Amino acid sequence: MWSLILKIVLWLCFAFVYVRLLIPYVGFFARFMFNERVGWDKYVEKPRLVFYGLGLALMHGSYPAFFDQATILPKLFYVLNWFIFASGIAFTQLTWTNRFKRVFIPKIKEKLKSSKNFNISISESQLGKLYDNMIRYDMVLIDKTSKDDFVRCFLEDWKSHGSKIYLKLKNSACKEFYELFKANFPKNDLQLVDFIKNSDLLRREDGQPYNYDTVRNALTRNRVSKRSEELEAIFASFS
Repeated sequence: MWSLILKIVLWLCFAFVYVRLLIPYVGFFARFMFNERVGWDKYVEKPRLVFYGLGLALMHGSYPAFFDQATILPKLFYVLNWFIFASGIAFTQLTWTNRFKRVFIPKIKEKLKSSKNFNISISESQLGKLYDNMIRYDMVLIDKTSKDDFVRCFLEDWKSHGSKIYLKLKNSACKEFYELFKANFPKNDLQLVDFIKNSDLLRREDGQPYNYDTVRNALTRNRVSKRSEELEAIFASFS
């Protein structure tokens, strides 16, 4: 008797998930067959089908275990199986919420993007001001790095231009510059490995690239560089 009740409950769960999926897609198919505007929004529907596929896979995968000698299965395993089944339902129903469209999909797309730029939130005017401050304190080779180069390197895709930033900073000062940038623009997710290594946009005064490991390990003995006061002054106007 218990097995029959359990089976009915599980079938009702499957029916609910499948019917909710079929209702809109039957409408899509009918409009398509009669040459009407389908209204298919691939921005939403394609991710929805991915999550539905994942959710149904969890549901179907956990279903047989409910009837596999359920009386002698460890209680923890049985609870875990219910959790997997319920997670499958949750994955499918998440796709019908406004949060899935407005928040979840953009976040997933952002995670799937390959990191080809610094993806920082800063205006061109702020970068221009930072450049002017650095020129004032003789930290950028002005004959090799124009203001346009500086802005382009920070905001555009790394491989979309040939600009470089030539800094007149030693390893410790370069590390401190990065840390001050992060501190003064905290909404950015700028990583040191991208800043120094992956982008290949920073150059030392002699034209050679910075060594990532050397910069990363800088400031271990002294917490500040020899140009610390000047760097603080450069970022003071952004505080």
